[in-house]
Amino acid sequence: MVKKDEFLKQNEHHESINEQVSSGFCSFTRVFGFLNVAKRLENTSRNFKMLGSLGFCGQLVCTVVAAVILSISIVVTGKITSPATFYATTGGIAAAFISVFWSFGYIRFSEKLRITANDPSRKAPPCADLVRSLKNGIVVNLLGIGAAILGMQAAVGLLVAKALTSSANPYYQGVPPGYSPVLALDVFRVQASANTILSHFLGLVFSLELLRSVTLPASETIPVPKVA
Repeated sequence: MVKKDEFLKQNEHHESINEQVSSGFCSFTRVFGFLNVAKRLENTSRNFKMLGSLGFCGQLVCTVVAAVILSISIVVTGKITSPATFYATTGGIAAAFISVFWSFGYIRFSEKLRITANDPSRKAPPCADLVRSLKNGIVVNLLGIGAAILGMQAAVGLLVAKALTSSANPYYQGVPPGYSPVLALDVFRVQASANTILSHFLGLVFSLELLRSVTLPASETIPVPKVA
């Protein structure tokens, strides 16, 4: 009876620890003791800070370059020569800026995890909210990639049409009304779409990696010592 009572008390103790941990970050409910929980929080915070910073910087550079290129092509020509390319690429760039903001949110979230790991009295952010945020960021990247691909397809189609027309009119002799030769600005629009796709690709890769690290079981990320 004494051993049975001790066994019941130990089970109650372990259940109370699991309840305290499960109120915070969901992936940490399968670890044993606060030290493992703090270690998991610290590792996750480090991953979010590193990948969030890489995603933020990479996406910001690609998105700004794409926006500048598209703006230059419109300012120089003074008009929108290909509305399909312009509006589709603009939509992709807008989604890319949203993704940049999303990546900055991952950096802020890493600070919350770091503070929680150092202060046991603080409650860890809910895992469901984090997973939802990561999935929303992935959806934004997918929509942006789709819009940028449509813009690139329209730009390439326009270039092909102009190239075929140029080959039919050598040295611009007998140029029909409304004829427009291939210009460097047309290639610029393709470059803007390509940079937008690259920006969303970076955001998608980092978001998927963060989602994988969060949803992994604790036994796969924290080595559990074997009992001799």
